[in-house]
Amino acid sequence: MELPQEVGIMTLPNAILFPQALLPLYIFEPRYRAMLKESLESQRMFAVALPHDSTAANSALVPHRVAGVGLIRACVDKPDGSSNLILQGVSRVRFTDFVQEKPYYVGRIEVLSTEESDALEVEALSVKVLEMIGTLHDAGEIQAEGIMKFLNEIRDYDALADIVTYSFIEDVESKQKILETLNLRQRLQKVITALRRQSNGPKLG
Repeated sequence: MELPQEVGIMTLPNAILFPQALLPLYIFEPRYRAMLKESLESQRMFAVALPHDSTAANSALVPHRVAGVGLIRACVDKPDGSSNLILQGVSRVRFTDFVQEKPYYVGRIEVLSTEESDALEVEALSVKVLEMIGTLHDAGEIQAEGIMKFLNEIRDYDALADIVTYSFIEDVESKQKILETLNLRQRLQKVITALRRQSNGPKLG
């Protein structure tokens, strides 16, 4: 899929968009309503980025340089001008420059590709991730019943790391660090570390 050179950016303190993920959004702020209109009239894409300082006023939320770009899969407009939409992650990107800051950020993007690692090592780490998800589910710490069969059938370990992070890791700073990690072995290791930290029940190996 060809991405535009520049995209609007929705800066959210508690949401990170990963490739493959489906992110439901409620658009109500005037600036993001304008961004959505522009997106729908062009490539139907925009980015969701974590701010550097989630405690700052909304007008001061500067996006992280690495974020996710998504494609608007569905959009329902409401009579009051707000919208409900589903954004599907298509790529992790780096903003090389911010060409606009108000009323919303617009960034010039560089598409980031996953760096391949030793295949056997990546497979072993992926198996470990799946074991940990199963253990956490059995302990009642996460709800994975509807997705476990799907995860066990995935052979794209790049996608596995991203889907597990998006679906099960709660800490947004950990998710951001995983999003920024291009080396697949290192990304899977960070997923395992984040799952261990999150666990309050069984001892995870």
